[in-house]
Amino acid sequence: MRLMRIAAGLSLSLFLISLVANAQEQTITVTGKLTRVMASGGESTGWAIELDAETNVGGKQIHSIEVSSRDIDKLKQFDNKHVLASGKILHRQGVETGDRIILEVSSIQETKYSGAFSLIGSEWLLEDLAGAGVIDKAQATLAFSEEGKVAGKGSCNRFFGTAKITGGKIQFGPLGATRMACPEAIMDQETKYLVALQKADGFEWKDPYLLLHAKGFEKPLRFTRLIDKKK
Repeated sequence: MRLMRIAAGLSLSLFLISLVANAQEQTITVTGKLTRVMASGGESTGWAIELDAETNVGGKQIHSIEVSSRDIDKLKQFDNKHVLASGKILHRQGVETGDRIILEVSSIQETKYSGAFSLIGSEWLLEDLAGAGVIDKAQATLAFSEEGKVAGKGSCNRFFGTAKITGGKIQFGPLGATRMACPEAIMDQETKYLVALQKADGFEWKDPYLLLHAKGFEKPLRFTRLIDKKK
């Protein structure tokens, strides 16, 4: 009887572990340049894709991702070429490297570099509010954590909502926000910022700035990219 209880307990544990593993499994498609990863001695240690745009994977902002594949000859075929690759995200722990994010490739093909700029997975700090500047220490931010969703800090309160992005066009849905009170100047900036977001109709990337155009505003909102130093 005791052995049956132990066996049942082990089966339940294995089942729960399987559920967690499946929940954490993530499948993505990326574009970028496939290159060999070289060690200090000059020998190849594997492959990586230098991503076209910074991407959020598992809560981390990454510029490149390691690649693994059972078909090494196919990787060799696309060496130093621009590719479109899809696959499953793996996490591997190393004593010196810590958590390594790896793309286990299921499909890969050569594709032309379109120069497209993606907002998904990025976060931005407002540097100029349509020519009006911004108040020091009253940060206003804008984050696209996943497709169709937007959030950020208005200057005082946190806001959240939806965003529809098509090419260089952008349209925000109704934005909800917390209701904390701040000094009048900060609240005025927040009101103008949220109004501008609701009237936004387009964006463009002019390295290192993201420019957001809004109807009724002569100048665009100007942002710089925010990178979490803890990641």
